[in-house]
Amino acid sequence: MSVSGSWNLITSEQENLFDFQNKDIPIFTNITQLLTGLICLFSGFIMWMRVHWAFSFSLFSSGLLIAYNLNNMGRAIYENPTEAIIMAVILVIVLQSLPFLIRQNQRI
Repeated sequence: MSVSGSWNLITSEQENLFDFQNKDIPIFTNITQLLTGLICLFSGFIMWMRVHWAFSFSLFSSGLLIAYNLNNMGRAIYENPTEAIIMAVILVIVLQSLPFLIRQNQRI
């Protein structure tokens, strides 16, 4: 997710990042995609490091990932259906990990 967000920011022309004629500003979507990906990578890293606040931060980043995937699912269905399948798989995996994160977060 962060790779595609940064790739879109690097390779897009300036006119495509600020598309005011179609009432769309894709730069905000790309920056959100980049930040969500980086937060999730950081979350995975701190879970691996076993920091005591890792479960709380992972719960937060899981919520961001769920919100981002749900917000962009409609666009993905119309533009690239294979991307929607991958997003659905990500949602299933994250939703399955939520009870574990909530239980571990309550123990702290």
